[in-house]
Amino acid sequence: MQAHVSRCSKWLQEQLEARDLEAQGLTGAGPAVTRPIEEPSSSDDDPTVEQALGIDDPIPRTADLEDAQLCAHIRKGYTQDKVYVEILNKPTEHLRFVIEHKLIYMVSPAGAKV
Repeated sequence: MQAHVSRCSKWLQEQLEARDLEAQGLTGAGPAVTRPIEEPSSSDDDPTVEQALGIDDPIPRTADLEDAQLCAHIRKGYTQDKVYVEILNKPTEHLRFVIEHKLIYMVSPAGAKV
């Protein structure tokens, strides 16, 4: 004899989290206050860090690659990075890079070595 099994299905109602309840409470709080974005009219309105700190002699943007010790540290770092090892092993396959004096430079879209 076969037992008769009765099954009921019931939709589970999703429980609201505290953040959902808070969001629901905020929907009727009124319109959001927005301000238009103002573009600076001159460099005085948007100073650089050096200008804001009153530094007259700006910080150098490039390192002096004539320093042999610095270059040696850079070259040593290449051996520990998979991407640089790949560029050094197959430079002709990586056209965005140039190797000069065993240092890797990236070629910018304008053609400058950076």
